[in-house]
Amino acid sequence: AQRKQLHTGDDSGQRTDTIMLLHDGSGPSLLMSIPRDSLVPIPGHGTTKINAAFAYGGPKLLIQTVENLTGIRIDHYVEIGFGGFVNVVDSVGGITICPSHTMNDKLANLHVKKGCQHADGRVALAYARSRHADPKLGDIARGGQQRQVVNAVGHKALSPWTFLNPFRYWNLNMSAADSIK
Repeated sequence: AQRKQLHTGDDSGQRTDTIMLLHDGSGPSLLMSIPRDSLVPIPGHGTTKINAAFAYGGPKLLIQTVENLTGIRIDHYVEIGFGGFVNVVDSVGGITICPSHTMNDKLANLHVKKGCQHADGRVALAYARSRHADPKLGDIARGGQQRQVVNAVGHKALSPWTFLNPFRYWNLNMSAADSIK
């Protein structure tokens, strides 16, 4: 029912929809998207799409694959499902998205106009998942949209208002606890 409500399809299996690598520490912070259809060597499974690593061996194999691909040691892993993503965005009161063009993606159930606008969790999820609305970049544009959403949620979650508003603080903590592994 949730997949139908959020228009996330009915694919079986456990492939990842989004893979991001966050570096925070010495040097500049970096949030890098790894396109899910990138063909890479997956230990023990040959060369195939990187999102299959999770299906073959869960987080452990996905982490090993990303480490082998990038040469970067992964210290922590975070996983969030589609419903959890919606809950986290809604817990901070929604976010602002700024599409550079009108976006209509039937498969993601996204229909937004060009320009900055408020997005609740469902719209933010559709925006982050949309890969058919950019006529020039297609799936590559999706990585930028995902980073925009993650940045907006992080900015709102770390704002002083979150800590001063007991309702927002409670909502964020509860949705994060229920939604993130």
